[in-house]
Amino acid sequence: MNMYVENKQLQVGAVRIIGVSSSSVFLIGDTETITLTSAFDTPPESVIISPLVLFPAET
Repeated sequence: MNMYVENKQLQVGAVRIIGVSSSSVFLIGDTETITLTSAFDTPPESVIISPLVLFPAET
């Protein structure tokens, strides 16, 4: 995918992250290149698949 980005002024006052996924990127600012890679070196017989643990909602 090729994407053109025109950078403008950016001001971030506060960031509140209440959860992340198993594959996520959080970026504020500039970067020229983001390279995504993935590796899975665990043998299939040792993988335990269970429900995801959810964080309680903040009130």
